[in-house]
Amino acid sequence: MPQKVEIILASGSPRRRELLEREGVSFTVLSADVDESLEPDLLRQPEEAAKKLAERKAGAIVQQVLGDPEYVGAAAIIGADTVVAANGKIYGKPVDEDDACRILGELSGRPHQVITGVSVWLVSAPPNKEVSLGFRTFTETSRVTFKELTDEVIAEYVAGGEPMDKAGAYGIQGDGRALVESIDGDFDNIVGLPVKRLMNEFSEIFEAAQ
Repeated sequence: MPQKVEIILASGSPRRRELLEREGVSFTVLSADVDESLEPDLLRQPEEAAKKLAERKAGAIVQQVLGDPEYVGAAAIIGADTVVAANGKIYGKPVDEDDACRILGELSGRPHQVITGVSVWLVSAPPNKEVSLGFRTFTETSRVTFKELTDEVIAEYVAGGEPMDKAGAYGIQGDGRALVESIDGDFDNIVGLPVKRLMNEFSEIFEAAQ
């Protein structure tokens, strides 16, 4: 492990930034627009879909970093993607308010899974030596059960705007908490990043970043 590792979060999500900041991690943010469409077979495999999207996001930043011919150093690039699934069906970010109401109506009174894929890429570019690159990806799953939601409750929540940039059309760290009956699993994972597991599984990297 190099003496000093730069942590790069390959995500523009303010929620993921807040989780890393809460743990005292020093990091920079680089995000890139990536194709988040999924092949038909992945639409039926929520865990694999979350892993693939996390790898795609991190990989885009790896290419950006290594595209700089002057880059020298070591970096750990963290990509993450969160999907919501019920009975094998993935619920992504709503395209509009009507879609948000549809999603919440389908999840009403039912349990669903919140799956976050996390992909960590370690890039090392020593002076005058060949670049080395390695990565590992894992998923964390939490279970959430919604209350029975009336059309009025759904419409009021959607009108507030919170669901529009969130998988499953709700944010558990905000007003969406009122929709939830019960949680089983890591709350941070539902927010968007299982930060404690991330830091435990890659402890050497985070220690080298201090």
